[in-house]
Amino acid sequence: MFLDDKFPYGGGPSGPSCQACKRMILPSDRTKRVVFRNDPDGSQGLTGDYHLACSRRFESLAHVINLTPWCGF
Repeated sequence: MFLDDKFPYGGGPSGPSCQACKRMILPSDRTKRVVFRNDPDGSQGLTGDYHLACSRRFESLAHVINLTPWCGF
């Protein structure tokens, strides 16, 4: 059986994926890193790399959350 060397162990794609659409981010894709103050390390699935088109609404949301002083997440 042929195993494509782009996929580890013949499974799914390797590499980073978009936080919004969960598709793989290809080297040719334009991306935006969005940082949420309440999720600095990305453990809640918010902070991370997004495709540029996917990032717009999350960037707006992060902007509001990061400016809100009472937001004690």
